[in-house]
Amino acid sequence: DPDNTKSLALNEIRSIYEDKSGTIWVGTYGKGLDKFNKETETFTHFVNDPNNNQSLSNNFIRTIYEDRSRNLWIGTEGGGLNKFDRATNTFQNFKAELNDSSSLNSDYIFTIHESPEGILWLGTWGGGLNRFNIKNNKAEHFTTEDGLPSNAVYGILEDEKGNLWLSTNNGISKFDLRQNEFHNYDKSDGLPGNEFYPRS
Repeated sequence: DPDNTKSLALNEIRSIYEDKSGTIWVGTYGKGLDKFNKETETFTHFVNDPNNNQSLSNNFIRTIYEDRSRNLWIGTEGGGLNKFDRATNTFQNFKAELNDSSSLNSDYIFTIHESPEGILWLGTWGGGLNRFNIKNNKAEHFTTEDGLPSNAVYGILEDEKGNLWLSTNNGISKFDLRQNEFHNYDKSDGLPGNEFYPRS
């Protein structure tokens, strides 16, 4: 409702996430991040402020994820990765830096998965798979040069053996972490199609 500042900020939504405390977070596609108060049925808005480097980096939200330490991570379309501090309502932003090989290699974050050892795996558009260490905020990149079938990674699931299964723009890939090898599958293996959609 444009006349109600406590209503949902935008009707176009890309992500809805319930954290461990039961709070609902809504990622809009153009108006930032909304926090829903179930008791009052109102929304608090978090948006990008170009004059504040502790604000949300980008208003186009693709994915929301809470890690085992209860840190809230926000993946954006064009603004990289954000870590939200609930105590101060501020954001720490991580972006691709041309002169820093340990930074992210894409600012388009479509999916986030946390491994048991506390590593965030980020599926990006254009940068393939990023391994993000939350202890030192450094990233390692895996792209088509390493055997990934596409640098657009839309979804990540982990199986009981610790392999990561990735949906991409060119089929599905199994990433064997022990061998650091990709095993790729496409229509010739029985997939109905090679191109997936974000978060699928």
